[in-house]
Amino acid sequence: MAKTLIIYYSLEGNVDFLAKELATELNADLFRLETVKEYPKKGLAKYFHGGKDVVSNSCPELKALPETISPYEQIVIGTPVWASRPAAPLNTLLANIDFAGKKVAAFASAGSDNVGKTFEVIESKLKNATFGATAAFKNPVKNKETALSILKDFAAKLK
Repeated sequence: MAKTLIIYYSLEGNVDFLAKELATELNADLFRLETVKEYPKKGLAKYFHGGKDVVSNSCPELKALPETISPYEQIVIGTPVWASRPAAPLNTLLANIDFAGKKVAAFASAGSDNVGKTFEVIESKLKNATFGATAAFKNPVKNKETALSILKDFAAKLK
């Protein structure tokens, strides 16, 4: 079994791309969070529903959570940035999984250079865990060369 578990949510594929690349770099296991009710992927509805849920600290219902994280030494959390915060499905994860005693790192994908309070919010919701390395990506699928360079540096910090 791998020492690292990457838990992530991806709406448009950017975080999915990063998580899979990082899993290869770290020989890590992956767990993709999926909501029961899908978020819109386009237009004003995408920004309205995602932003509303983040600002209201909503915990959308997920299809599943990891059964256990106890075998892993390190957990890496991946999220898109919504309204300068982690996507709402991360609220559900962070409210339901005990990260005590784990090393936790995080990465975020945004449409701009600003990830806002994303990492602060994640760290504030972790109880008795050691929060460490972070990495921010701007449109990684469109900027693969830059994203992969940042990802390799991030992976080196996690090894």
